[in-house]
Amino acid sequence: MNAYERVMHTLQGLPADRVPVFAVLGAYGGKLTGTHLRTLYRDAAAYVAGQEAVQEAFGFDLVLAPFDYSALAEAFGGEAAFFDDQPPNVKRPAANSAAEACALSLPDPERTGRLPFIVEATRRLAGLYTGRVPVFAAVPGPAAFPSLLMGLDAWMETLLFNEVHAQALLELTGSFFVRWSNALLAAGATGLIVTEGMAAAEVSPRGLFAERLRPHLQAMCSQLRGPWVFHHTGGRVNQVLDLLPGLPNLVGVAVSSKDDLAEARRLIGPELLLIGNLDNLSYPAATAQQIREWSRACLEVAAPAGRFVLANSGGDIPLTTPPENLRAMIEASVAYAGRNREGA
Repeated sequence: MNAYERVMHTLQGLPADRVPVFAVLGAYGGKLTGTHLRTLYRDAAAYVAGQEAVQEAFGFDLVLAPFDYSALAEAFGGEAAFFDDQPPNVKRPAANSAAEACALSLPDPERTGRLPFIVEATRRLAGLYTGRVPVFAAVPGPAAFPSLLMGLDAWMETLLFNEVHAQALLELTGSFFVRWSNALLAAGATGLIVTEGMAAAEVSPRGLFAERLRPHLQAMCSQLRGPWVFHHTGGRVNQVLDLLPGLPNLVGVAVSSKDDLAEARRLIGPELLLIGNLDNLSYPAATAQQIREWSRACLEVAAPAGRFVLANSGGDIPLTTPPENLRAMIEASVAYAGRNREGA
């Protein structure tokens, strides 16, 4: 069973030879190929070569298209900061106020800034791994998207105290969210990872998400032309998981290392894929044996219910992570499957 078959079987609740395993290794691909990250996040051929190196070195069950939201901020008029040891980040947002943000023009996915690089890298990865490895693309959630234009604090203030501008921003960024997401799906992405930071307990209360943001999420995701996975963006999301089943085109939920896997499964029910939830920030200092033990603990809790993918929680795995720590995740999945077969 290859990676594509393994993931599709797991997604549908069908038997698979083992639990799929995934890690976010965009920048790590640059490390393996000796490519500076300023080039990696600008050149489609360089990014694809990095992911080929990741697949050859580790053989994970999913490939991720460029995970770089600074390119979106740039496309709206902001500024990105590049680093030697981590993916780019937003240095300066495009707007200083809600009024300025509402006046911004929508970028063109095929023409503006570095957006064509992301589309082209997605297209090349999809062609390279067709039928062999699923290719997913990350997009900022529609409720969190305005924070890319003006910063999180300014967006929260607008959301809480300026309903007119908040609604205008949701409509503006929502239309681009749909266009951008469908451009990546049209480029061949198997599905999307929608990182909705406004659902996290550390950012907003359950009531705000339930009453004002979930309806927007539902309206925007009903226009997607493919499946998507809800992602926590680093914060605790068990507080809202029971509100997610039934959202259009939703196939799975990724929970953070701070969320309880058993509780997450209870909250989302049996039909959605559950993804998580290893703390990737602990990877550089951990031993491979520790990673195997942490992975086994996740598998023992979540795998018996089915529809589970073992993955790191959060964004890119730090570049200082030893390769053996990454291989330990797959080794744990293989060992878990072997023990189950022996016990059957």
